[in-house]
Amino acid sequence: MDELRQKLWKGANPLAGFPIRLIAEDSQGWQSQHPFLGSTIEAIRPRVVIEVGVWKGGSTLTMAHRLKDLGIDGAVIAVDTWLGSWDHWVQPHWHEELCFVNGYPHLFEKFAANVIHHGVQDFVVPLPLDSVNARNVISAFGISADMIHIDGGHDYAAVMMDLIQWWPVLRQGGVFIGDDYNENGTGWPDVFRAVNDFLAQVPHTGFEFHSGKCRVIKA
Repeated sequence: MDELRQKLWKGANPLAGFPIRLIAEDSQGWQSQHPFLGSTIEAIRPRVVIEVGVWKGGSTLTMAHRLKDLGIDGAVIAVDTWLGSWDHWVQPHWHEELCFVNGYPHLFEKFAANVIHHGVQDFVVPLPLDSVNARNVISAFGISADMIHIDGGHDYAAVMMDLIQWWPVLRQGGVFIGDDYNENGTGWPDVFRAVNDFLAQVPHTGFEFHSGKCRVIKA
């Protein structure tokens, strides 16, 4: 954790002094407690977990709690702009969830409050960048991941871009987990197609899917 903070934040704690009393806990999300998240951490005991697409931090919290409970000296690098995706801006019921203040989303504040409310701030390192720039920062510092969970854009181009960008960051033998992968592409057909097309091009083993997530080991 200290090493990651030193590299990504020049040793500073980005959540230090956060006004937690001003923001209530709200860790609403989708499939945030999926069994793949906890069981993977239990199996491989990762030191570096990267999550791409964080929202309010539900999945981040699940993984950080497992690191903490198992006494693992590791952290989740949480990658997001916290500005929402295009569908959050288009759909009225999600538009409100962006927590606008003076015309600007304040999702990061909601995420930060959730992390602190749950007492896992020592196991989470936020990286408030888009996927491509975050990957460049991670690579520039020579950071490799033991486990990557991707839940970013859901159109074909966005999913494929995330896979192309982040697969090289995952160490050999590391575990990739993708969100919203369903049998026969129900729900999110672009995710299904992009994951299948990408995995057809890279060495991997142990592919499986369950209840809206897929998991695979990098060979």
